[in-house]
Amino acid sequence: MSALLRLQEASVAAGCVLLLLLALSGWGLMGGYVPSDAEAFASVLFSSQSGLGGFLRSVHVYSASGLVVVGAVYLLAAYLSGSYLRARLSWWLPLTVYLVVLGLCFTGYLLPMDQGAYWGTVVRLGIVETAPVGGPLLADLLRGGGSFNASTLPRFHALHVSVLPLAVVLLLLPVLPAIRDRLRGAGIGPLHAVAALALAAIYLLATLSPAALEPRANPADTEYVPRPEWYFLWLFQLGKYLESVPWVRSLLLPAAGLGFIYWLPLLRPPSSSTRAAVAASWCLAWSVLTGLARWDDRTLPPKPTHSQAQGARAVLNYREQCLDCHGAAGRGDGPQARAFGLEARDFTKAEFWRETSRERIVESIRGGRGEDMPAFGKKLDREQIEALAAYLQTRFQPKGEP
Repeated sequence: MSALLRLQEASVAAGCVLLLLLALSGWGLMGGYVPSDAEAFASVLFSSQSGLGGFLRSVHVYSASGLVVVGAVYLLAAYLSGSYLRARLSWWLPLTVYLVVLGLCFTGYLLPMDQGAYWGTVVRLGIVETAPVGGPLLADLLRGGGSFNASTLPRFHALHVSVLPLAVVLLLLPVLPAIRDRLRGAGIGPLHAVAALALAAIYLLATLSPAALEPRANPADTEYVPRPEWYFLWLFQLGKYLESVPWVRSLLLPAAGLGFIYWLPLLRPPSSSTRAAVAASWCLAWSVLTGLARWDDRTLPPKPTHSQAQGARAVLNYREQCLDCHGAAGRGDGPQARAFGLEARDFTKAEFWRETSRERIVESIRGGRGEDMPAFGKKLDREQIEALAAYLQTRFQPKGEP
């Protein structure tokens, strides 16, 4: 039992560190975020392209996932040790905080407004809407109407940065002295090690594997296949088997599950072997359903990041807009240039790159150059033009040129 109690204390210490990281990184991200449909993605992209902004976003993403993990570990250890039977508040309060954290993950998922965020939220709200009792009303309150609209993102943003964080603070504030005393009793040295380990893990993940940003949300792209976060995959897979009875998936199972978990301290105390069997069964079910979800998706193509999608689009734009004049090899010998005697620049010459810069290439694409180079500012947006300029430099600039 002592090992399980130490595991609970370590989970509390790691959770405190992750909550602090979430708060600090969230405040940093708020300084550059614009909660509107038109500018949310651009603001996240701009922040991600800077070293500090991208690092803060990665810290925020990984800290949220880490908090989901340590919260589950705490609840599992509390159940196995039987401590929830001796102090009911030590079960109900962490469980409520954990549900609020999941709500923070739900609302924060939409904020980047990339493809995954938009379509994932559309699907989640659709599931909420299928609940027969209050489901449509709750979905309309979250969306701000009967469908996704301009007020949806501001509502999610308000919930994520003010309402739900305030709920966490109000829940934890009365028990902070008890948490402090418990952590002190566990020993400062081991808890310092846990905190240092949590910080090191988040730092390494944020540095070595920055949080991905998919292409800008496109409501017209109905072929996009959304998937939930890894910790909700089991529920997503379970929903596949209950599609014919959506009210069971969206109301009966959540209500029964939450009711049972909250009612646990009031039930007849089970033996330690029974608790171990229940916990093992739950972990097995979670693993099997999550594995089945991964297996079913094995044939899906990997979702491109924004930079990958822009790179692929730049190749297509070059073929459609530039190849006829500049040629497939970028030598300025395309069919139209040869047929009409056009002065198309040779991108493979070192002199070209010594005379120009990325900014000048962008301006030439946007506004045109001379009589032979048309302007593409109305055909391509700024991101596409910048991606095309980057493609020209990456594809054709001679090696060794600065």
